[in-house]
Amino acid sequence: MLDQCRVYAAGVDRVRRRARGFVTGARGSVSIEFVLSLPLMLWGLAAMVVFFNGYQARYHAQMAAQTVADIMSRETNLFTANYIEGLNDVYDFLADNTYETRLRVSSVIWDSANERNRLQWSYATRDLSELPADVFELLDNGDYAGLQQAFGEDESVTFANAVYQMPVEDLADRIPPVLPGEALLLVEAFSLWEPFANVGIGQLRFSPVIVVRPRFAPWINFDGIEPIYPETDYEIAWTGGGNEELPDPGDEVDEPDPDTGQVASFGFDDGVTTGFSQSTITQNGPNGAYLGPFGQATRNAPVTLNVSLPQAGSVATIEFDFLRIDSWDGFDATWGGTLGDSFTVMIDGTPISMDPFVHSTLAPYPRSRASAGYLRSMTYRMTMTPTSPLQNVTGQYYEDQTWHVVLTIDNAPQTFQLGFSSTLSEDINNEAWGLDNLTIASAGSGTAPSFIADPARALGADPNTRFPRYSGCPDYRIAAPWLSMGRSDLATGIRMPQRTGTSTNLSACGNTLRGWGWMNASPHLILNYDNENISSTSTALQLRLDDGNSGYTCDTTLAVRDPNGQWYFNDDYSGWNAGLRITNAPSGQYVIFTGGYSSTACNAHLIIDEWTNR
Repeated sequence: MLDQCRVYAAGVDRVRRRARGFVTGARGSVSIEFVLSLPLMLWGLAAMVVFFNGYQARYHAQMAAQTVADIMSRETNLFTANYIEGLNDVYDFLADNTYETRLRVSSVIWDSANERNRLQWSYATRDLSELPADVFELLDNGDYAGLQQAFGEDESVTFANAVYQMPVEDLADRIPPVLPGEALLLVEAFSLWEPFANVGIGQLRFSPVIVVRPRFAPWINFDGIEPIYPETDYEIAWTGGGNEELPDPGDEVDEPDPDTGQVASFGFDDGVTTGFSQSTITQNGPNGAYLGPFGQATRNAPVTLNVSLPQAGSVATIEFDFLRIDSWDGFDATWGGTLGDSFTVMIDGTPISMDPFVHSTLAPYPRSRASAGYLRSMTYRMTMTPTSPLQNVTGQYYEDQTWHVVLTIDNAPQTFQLGFSSTLSEDINNEAWGLDNLTIASAGSGTAPSFIADPARALGADPNTRFPRYSGCPDYRIAAPWLSMGRSDLATGIRMPQRTGTSTNLSACGNTLRGWGWMNASPHLILNYDNENISSTSTALQLRLDDGNSGYTCDTTLAVRDPNGQWYFNDDYSGWNAGLRITNAPSGQYVIFTGGYSSTACNAHLIIDEWTNR
């Protein structure tokens, strides 16, 4: 028995030595090693090529679908079967493929009764099935089996297969809000891609989904299909979105009682101007004496007032009468000067408003104003309301007007400097302004702002508006000038200068905006729009840029965030000038960003007016 154990131990020892020698040995047969590793090497090489080819095909399919959808968005005539079938050929050319493809184009409207999307019409190319009429009902109920049954029972490896014809499960979530009186074009592109080698990946279906708004018509019908007209009078109530973080001038704050919380009061009849940087007083104002007149010199040297409150973090209310004197011309191209005629209120040297005025009743200038925003640790809200008719009470021969201004500063610092400035194009004898009946009150504890702009991204002041600019992707919460307009003002419109922002490439800003070119994080303007409860598909709110040379001097881009939080983007609207038209635009704040196709800054004009379908 002992001998057997010795033999066994010796055998085990020999196996261990040979195994150790095999692991540490440097000798071997190259041919055998090559034969063993060659299949793995070939598989790895083929897999790299297959994966690259697959991602390339997917990218080409996505880009081709976007291009085809963009082509469709520019149409105004009836769609026909031949037209969409022809676009499938265009899609094949752009995708540069040799595999089977199909397009399915549908028009989507909103069903306010059931609060979901509804098909207006649907058409699919090359014998693919169109979407069933109840597709959004089935998706809403999660009935994917019922939806698949609508495409038949074919199980072949072709586009006759019901599975291959199914839309993506989150189709409804990919469709942005549909506004009253409009329909969106839903473009589904399908490609059956198969790798040239079997590396563990079988046949794949690429199915990019693109949704676009018709650019020049509220909707587009399909030839031979009885049109289902979009609703025009439903109340918009989208979920998830909106400009809820943009402070509303109408938001309620705990304003101090002027009788108990008053900090300072200036009527100027007594000649007191303590704390003001200017002491000029004129006696023949509309209500006695007033501080002023002041003119174009205040753009570079504002009239200031040092404010001291009882405590930091309170709600401060500042009220005063603004006297607009003589021949202000707003943004009139002939008389208004390069930057227009406007009045600005500042806090510690930073603008919080920029309001243009004229000496006449030209729209939209007589309209009451509102603005709001965040400035460092503060939230400010300001309203301006005309309190007198046009009348010649001071200055030269033109009619003057008094506006009452109410400014609330939530979470105000204990001390700050209030500033008043104007951008005017004529001498003080022709264009001037003054202040009267200024009061300051403070009480309570304020609320910290929900947003603070990152000072590390500051780019300096906008050369036209003097508002701070910031680098980064467009952010609707950054403070900007406000302009109040109503639907009835659009027939006259307004035209104002702007300098394109060029700090950030929009390709780095994700899929929310889906734009290109260069912009700043700061808005150019916030349009406070009132649609005056009018619905119409024959007219639209039109926002456009004009460099005076069809965009060849300043190739602009335009991005707008509407009151529901939906983004609009355009590059070429008229020539290379950017522009947008929004049918049945809802009331609320439109945050407007202007940029350029290239990173070179340039000058153009922003025009807000009415588009009419004639």
